[in-house]
Amino acid sequence: MTGTVVVAGVANVQQTVPVAGFPVVYEPVRYLPHGLRLEAAGVGLNVARTLRALGSPAVLATFVGGDPAGALVRAELDRVGLPGGAVLPSSGTPSSVVLVDPHGARQIHTDLKDVPDAEYPPSSFAELLAGARLAVLTTVGFARPLLPVAQAAGVPVAVDLQTITDPDDPYSQPWLKAADIVFCSAERLGTAPADVARAVLDRFPARIVVVGLGADGVLLATRDRPARRIPAVAPHGVIDTTGAGDALFAGFLHYWLAAGDADAAAEHAVVVAGCAVGTAGAASHVTAAHVAALLAATG
Repeated sequence: MTGTVVVAGVANVQQTVPVAGFPVVYEPVRYLPHGLRLEAAGVGLNVARTLRALGSPAVLATFVGGDPAGALVRAELDRVGLPGGAVLPSSGTPSSVVLVDPHGARQIHTDLKDVPDAEYPPSSFAELLAGARLAVLTTVGFARPLLPVAQAAGVPVAVDLQTITDPDDPYSQPWLKAADIVFCSAERLGTAPADVARAVLDRFPARIVVVGLGADGVLLATRDRPARRIPAVAPHGVIDTTGAGDALFAGFLHYWLAAGDADAAAEHAVVVAGCAVGTAGAASHVTAAHVAALLAATG
């Protein structure tokens, strides 16, 4: 699909539950008027719809069941303009429950059903990649066999490894060996983010590494110069951090594809993520115009 970003990842139904704090204190019943929220989410969907909202054409290769949860996900795909032809049937739709405290910290409980072990036909994925600018292959199991398909098509690969501990993480090796752009979170890293980024650049093909630092922003590392930090922003306050990493990832990819400037992409991406934490849930719909206005206002 010419000019498209092809995303392979999970789309699921997400139930968000507010809690007073962590650890959660046991109560037999909690009454939460208008406090529970049910929506379509998932890493693949979050990334694809954020790209679409910013103006990048995107398609989502995923699996959705024929159950009521699947109907909700399909309705969201239609609403945000993600083509349904890349969505394949599965025995059940993934789901998750997210506990969120008043400061925006969250704990995610996820049930991916049989989707990690499903097989997305390589020939179908190759058709999606025809003329594509980028393949975003998330770390769900069904995306692993699609890495060589993207490489054979000559399409650059981007991945967010999420909360890895170090570059030796066995599960992440296929993605590290294939990706041109690597994201990860600093939340569980055992060494300094700059050291991890440099190790990835030294040992793997990646040209760009971005480490999410949460409230401290991001660390951007490239092959041609020392790593730099870009501070976080929260123009609308912090309500819920669910999906912020997906928004950061998608924001970076959109602006990097637009201009090829990693620094500018990271500076814009922290604004995209900052807008995401200012809204409840993971369905960030920030537009490029809003990001531009916020950057112009802060000069």
